[in-house]
Amino acid sequence: MTNLNKRGQLRYLIHACIATSIALPLVAQAQDDDIEEVVVTGSYIRNSAFANDANIDTVTTADLFEAGSSSMSNYIRDLTYTQNTNVVASVLASNDGSQNSVGGSFNLRGLGENSTLQLVDGIRSINSSINNALPELAIDRMEIVLDGGSATYGSDAVAGVVNMLAIKEFDGFRARTYYQRTEDGAMEDYTASMLWGKTFDNGIGYVGAFDYKRATPMMMADRPREWSQSAASSTSGNPGAFRIMNNADPGVNLNAFHNGTSSGGNLVDPACGLVPGNPHGTTELSTPSGVLTDKGRICRYEYTNGYPYRQDNDDYLMYNSFTYEVADWLELNFSAYNSFRIGNAYGSPSTGTSSNSRKVLLVRADHPANPFGADVSPWNWRPLTNSTYNMAFQPRHLNGNGSRDGETVDSNGRYVFRANFDLTDTWAGYAYYANADRKIMSDSHTVHLGKMQLGLAGLGGATGDKYWNPFGSADPRSPLYVEGVTSNDLEMTDWPFDHNYNRLSNRNSLDIWETAFNGEVLDLPAGALLAAFGFQVRDVVEQRFADPLDAIGHDYNTAVGTQLPTDKEYFSETRAIFAELEVPILEGLDMQVAVRHEQFVDFGLKATTPKVALRWEATPELALRVSWGESFLAPTPTQARPFIRNENCTETFSGTDFFTDFSLTGSTRCSSGNPNLAPETSEITNLGFTWQPSGDLDGLEISVDYQEVEYVDRIRTLTGRDTILNEFNKFLGATGLTEATYDFTPGSPTRLQAESWYAKLGGTSAVDRFGDFEVNRLFLQSANISSVFIDLFDTKVSYDWSTQDWGSFRSSLSLTGYLNYEYEGLTGGLIDALGVQNDQSGIAPPLPEYKANVRLNWFRGNQSASISANYWSDVDTDGRTVDRYSQGWVMPDKIDGELRINLQYAHVLNGYFNSEFTLAAGVTNLTNEKPTLLPVMGGFESRLSTPWHRQFWVSIDWTPGG
Repeated sequence: MTNLNKRGQLRYLIHACIATSIALPLVAQAQDDDIEEVVVTGSYIRNSAFANDANIDTVTTADLFEAGSSSMSNYIRDLTYTQNTNVVASVLASNDGSQNSVGGSFNLRGLGENSTLQLVDGIRSINSSINNALPELAIDRMEIVLDGGSATYGSDAVAGVVNMLAIKEFDGFRARTYYQRTEDGAMEDYTASMLWGKTFDNGIGYVGAFDYKRATPMMMADRPREWSQSAASSTSGNPGAFRIMNNADPGVNLNAFHNGTSSGGNLVDPACGLVPGNPHGTTELSTPSGVLTDKGRICRYEYTNGYPYRQDNDDYLMYNSFTYEVADWLELNFSAYNSFRIGNAYGSPSTGTSSNSRKVLLVRADHPANPFGADVSPWNWRPLTNSTYNMAFQPRHLNGNGSRDGETVDSNGRYVFRANFDLTDTWAGYAYYANADRKIMSDSHTVHLGKMQLGLAGLGGATGDKYWNPFGSADPRSPLYVEGVTSNDLEMTDWPFDHNYNRLSNRNSLDIWETAFNGEVLDLPAGALLAAFGFQVRDVVEQRFADPLDAIGHDYNTAVGTQLPTDKEYFSETRAIFAELEVPILEGLDMQVAVRHEQFVDFGLKATTPKVALRWEATPELALRVSWGESFLAPTPTQARPFIRNENCTETFSGTDFFTDFSLTGSTRCSSGNPNLAPETSEITNLGFTWQPSGDLDGLEISVDYQEVEYVDRIRTLTGRDTILNEFNKFLGATGLTEATYDFTPGSPTRLQAESWYAKLGGTSAVDRFGDFEVNRLFLQSANISSVFIDLFDTKVSYDWSTQDWGSFRSSLSLTGYLNYEYEGLTGGLIDALGVQNDQSGIAPPLPEYKANVRLNWFRGNQSASISANYWSDVDTDGRTVDRYSQGWVMPDKIDGELRINLQYAHVLNGYFNSEFTLAAGVTNLTNEKPTLLPVMGGFESRLSTPWHRQFWVSIDWTPGG
């Protein structure tokens, strides 16, 4: 036998297990019963008594249609049990989850997107984005388990499980088009969906589906109301600020330090503010040549005018399912799920200087545009800003409004081979192998450090004798502009930038083999004892590819003098066994016991998680339930990689140094792994009931669940701000000082204490500082640093009734109310997060005390209509006012709760062209509710609100032969 490496041995084992598990039923006695695939999220037991009496919510395609949401992410954002769903790209807002407008992952209870396990057809998905799972018309339903699920599904099911189920049997053809736009036309959504299928007489069935989705961007300039309060500017601009360098080495030290020493403070470019502009947030040309702030030390750059509230996306989704009923007792299925997203994330034309490039870049005194008459280094500066876009020439990577085009391609493929089989009259099983692969490719437009060095020294361009002018005098609008002296021609504007298109940056793969069996063990007085057991092997490979320019040390933000980045590959092999029992104790009283053991081979970790549930049908109308279980989340291979101090270094964009009160912008932040991570764990207790009365109240259903969640050892990667705060709190604890008694003024007694305390750390600090105590580098690392404790209740009420003349009606109410939401973070002690914005926390999201959805549906003949309302309650603010331009901004005491009303009407037309057409139209946010303005990045709390305002939509559904 050929020798195999570790990964090859695992795949050989998977393939062998597949062959064995599929061959096993082939030699068994064939049964007369037809196979019926029954999917019950939260249980491996087919026809479980707990299927309809558990804290599980079901979302159908009808729910999505009636809501009129442009995407799945916009729909799930309004669910009462979700928080902080990523639909708005608020610039640099990354607390408790990324905000880039393209994610659409479930965030149950606000415990983080990675704390909810996402399944498609009961199988793990490598991409947690709901938007990329299935074409719209191929979705049968979505089931959400709200009381944890690790005992059944393993790691990642800490907050719960989401299972999106695809249509497996369909005959005919169906198509739908959908179009939505904001009232002012600033943003549009378009979807074209198709579903087709055929079941043949020979036992073969096929279902296919395709989606094309187009989402246009919404720029901040499209929403001047919100943008006017967006506190998003940078200390690094062009014009910028420089510092004098003494005794620098002669010549150019390519990709090496110039070895000069700084003297004095910041020297602001004389061109700062000389080009007339408009006040912040009123036009795309705000502050075209910067604003002098910070007592004349900073020429501040307004970067939000080129940023979007929503990214520009094109999505292509394909689904194919082939089923072959080999015999009455054996069914084979092959399913393929493919998605392809092309996104354009606009941004500032270039990043600012970091502590690295400050020590490398040098402008000599004899540079023809140097206004200072001395050797200087760019200190708070960036090569280009979008204010320069109306210059005669601009780099290729800028678009019409001066923003950087950053196209990203997210490609996903998932393939599942599955066999369902009956072994006896009462026992059935399945086996499957699934392979998923995700690739992320992106365009990079990076400043080539070596070329920039040469350009500043007059050695640039193809001829090697051209200057790059780094000062504001390069702008033709500036009164300091001199043609032929301070100008940058076309070649020199583009020359320092390295353009790398469709570069593969990340690639993840997931291989799963699983087999399970379920059936009746024996008959008890109250019914049959049911059991299920199985085995699973998962193999995750995460690949990270270094930027080619970074790998040779010429990336503008490369940490010079440290280990250069290389391509990396990380592994995680998991082996699991699981078992489940359903015990009928008395008539109407059943107990469910589940346990799962997982071994993480590469991490040396093990976890065993149990779950116990009781269901009592007290009367035919009333069912009571109680469950208790433990869940866990293991670190990812990337999180648990070895720690390398100067790995993955890049620019810091925001935050304040608590020691000096200086902005962290311009410092360097490096992130690395932590091989000592432990799994996150949770304990969830759930008590609930469902009441379905008969008689005069027939049609009424009430379901209430009370839940307690204890979620400990949460893995969080500290932000730069939290890293500084953590160190500042250690200093205060060591000295007995408080934040109120500490004086950051240079030379003050407490500032001197801080400098002395830092010196004693001897290089072990997570913060590296210059000699003047300004931050040089921040070293970020994942750690088990937080815990969350929650008490809440979920309530669902629905009532159906019919009238003789007015049709039939269905009303529904969903409400989630939090009784307690506390977290423990870096500072120790419990912090109450309920009803608070939690702006300064990376652990808890903005948390309304109540979220509710109310809907009324009407049906009469071929017509239907609905009105729905989504509500969340007021939230107290705790963020800091950021007023960079002294415009008098003040943080309000609270963020007003919102009530958003949606309307929808549909009409079915039959008999036209031998087809059935469903025409529908609706209004989203009928009353034009707008977010509370806040002096924060984005101008409002994007984790709660959206800036879309009122929207209109229409759709056409076509079924030929209807």
